[in-house]
Amino acid sequence: MIIGNNVNAVQRVSHYCLRHGTEVFPYYEIPKVEDVTLFAPEVLILCYPVTEIALPQLGRPCILWSEHPISTHLPLASTATQLEAQLQAVR
Repeated sequence: MIIGNNVNAVQRVSHYCLRHGTEVFPYYEIPKVEDVTLFAPEVLILCYPVTEIALPQLGRPCILWSEHPISTHLPLASTATQLEAQLQAVR
C-alpha cells in the first residue's frame, strides 16, 4: 500500500514498485486501521510528507519514501534502487 498526499510521489513510487513486480494499492490519505485490515498489504510505503500519527496502530512494516534527506526512525528510500532493497528486506 503506497500512502501519500502528493499524487505525483505516490504515482512515481507505484511505478517503481510495479516495474519490480510488486503489487500496489495507491492511497492518497492516511488509511484507517479498517482499510489496512481489509486490503492486508505486506508493507506500507509512506511518501513524505506524511504524518506518522496512528501508523504504529496499522501493524505493518513501513518504508518512508523521501527524495530529500530527513531524520526518521523508519527505513528510508530515496531512489528506486533503495526502494527495491527495502522491499526485498521486508519480504
